[in-house]
Amino acid sequence: MVNVTAFLLVIMFGSSTWLTINAIWVELSLYTSRLPEGWSLPSYLSLIIQAACLLTLIYSVGHRYTRFNTNKAPLILSLLIFGSICMLLLALFWQETFWLFNSEHSVALISLTFCMALVCASSNLFFMPYMADFHNSYMSAYFLGMSFSSFIPSLFKLVQGVGKYNCVEHLLPNGTLQLKAIPTEPLFSIKIYNSLIFVWMSVATLAFAILHWKFEHAKENKKVKETKQIVGENAFAEVVREQIDENNVGVVVADEQSPLNSNNNVVKENNGIIKLQNNNNGRGMRYWMLILMLTLISAQMNTIIPSIQSYATLAYSMITYHLALTLSNISHPPANFLPIWCKPRSLSIIFILTFICTASTIFIFILALQSPEPMLRNSFPFMGSLLSVSASVLAGFLCSYLRTLITGLVRSEQANSEKALFWCGFFMQIGSVIGACAMFPLVNYYNIFKKRDPCIF
Repeated sequence: MVNVTAFLLVIMFGSSTWLTINAIWVELSLYTSRLPEGWSLPSYLSLIIQAACLLTLIYSVGHRYTRFNTNKAPLILSLLIFGSICMLLLALFWQETFWLFNSEHSVALISLTFCMALVCASSNLFFMPYMADFHNSYMSAYFLGMSFSSFIPSLFKLVQGVGKYNCVEHLLPNGTLQLKAIPTEPLFSIKIYNSLIFVWMSVATLAFAILHWKFEHAKENKKVKETKQIVGENAFAEVVREQIDENNVGVVVADEQSPLNSNNNVVKENNGIIKLQNNNNGRGMRYWMLILMLTLISAQMNTIIPSIQSYATLAYSMITYHLALTLSNISHPPANFLPIWCKPRSLSIIFILTFICTASTIFIFILALQSPEPMLRNSFPFMGSLLSVSASVLAGFLCSYLRTLITGLVRSEQANSEKALFWCGFFMQIGSVIGACAMFPLVNYYNIFKKRDPCIF
């Protein structure tokens, strides 16, 4: 029986996973117009975030191969408190800059982003395995909470607005006049926005503390959990027996047989005894195909699209970038909820959805390459903006849906759910690191993406 209070606490806990980083991403429409890196700021942040992810990968290797274990609850609580403090510091010092390597950089924002990324990246490696101790019903609440980690900042951002540019004449040292873009203020400041995120993060931290120390009964019985991990084949055999009609011994309903447990083929002997035969090749192929698609999706969602989205949208207008960021993040909650009702297990269907998601990412990449004159910018700017925003929303929706779908399938179809979720988180980080390492030099060294001057029409 699901406890409603525990269910709500899990949602709040889940909302802390990537809350701080998502809050930074949706605020980029303001950061890029006020900080010295400009349109290339997202690529800097992507690289910094993945540098933090490398530290979590080092932990993951140590955890798997040295059998070094930690008490998850105190560690998670410490991470959440640390993330909350970093968010408060960001609210106070986000605009502090310093000269490094002969140019001005947003040192405060970048360094605090690195610290918060440590917390967020650790959520894939600590938070999900921690949730494996709970009844499976609470996993949906956790993923719903994860979607709120993008929805809540987007909601605040929609209320805040984006402002616009005012072009004023600026006198250069040589005596010539030049138009300079001055951003106007939104409904409330970046400081207030970051303070609201700090408050939410603090409440989520409190929710985790209450969940862990007051709702032990929401966790699965230890003996049941050990049974699931040690005798997975016997558990599968029990499912098989439940599906056998007493008048037609040995017949299994095809839709109910777990694909990842397809290493266990049901065979009826002449004496009526049911046996399980191993087919490890089929199991391994399906498992690694799912992991490969999860890696690709994570690369697109966490690094590729964020690094170039400014170039694909700001060339149309600031409001286009604002809508692309916020609406794509708002699409995450329904996308994470959808697998509850629509959970295809077929690899073909999952592959087709991954292909559509990748095609949307490629379209965004093409628009970014065309900046400062992307398609329809001069002839039909509204249609161009609509296509750009639609591609961002579609890619964000499918990435979130597929991430939840694939992770849920791997968890439910593996006997050792904690180990399965750990490796899901591991390869999500691998994909993100690869994407960041590919995109940063393209944006900042090869300069294949061009910025548009908002005062040139």
